[in-house]
Amino acid sequence: MTYIIDRIVGNIAVCECKDTGEQVEINTKNLPDDCREGDIIREDGESTYIIDLAASRDRLAEMTSRMNSLFNRKL
Repeated sequence: MTYIIDRIVGNIAVCECKDTGEQVEINTKNLPDDCREGDIIREDGESTYIIDLAASRDRLAEMTSRMNSLFNRKL
């Protein structure tokens, strides 16, 4: 399964499943130390995850582009 980290609260990462849209909570001890909000993670075995660096980078570029087009619109 693939998830997007929505937010990290204490030792819990609240994530959205990309396939179903369902929100799940994942203990941060099962995540890489360098993960952050907005990263896309994939299951890498039972209860362990890896960061999909390419997908995270692409998502960040897309979100940046959307924000730029939103705030740079001429009214």
